[in-house]
Amino acid sequence: MPNQMFEVASPFEDIDLSEGMFEGLVEDTLDAQSLEINARRALVENAESLRLARSL
Repeated sequence: MPNQMFEVASPFEDIDLSEGMFEGLVEDTLDAQSLEINARRALVENAESLRLARSL
């Protein structure tokens, strides 16, 4: 038998990959929710500013 190094497949590689993908999806979802909240807030503030300008 030759004296060579060999690699054994890790049973944890797939789990690590899926956890990383899940964390990425969670971060993307939170970013999307934050963008939506900020956009809605900007619309409301803009509408309030327009009402105030019209009342002057």
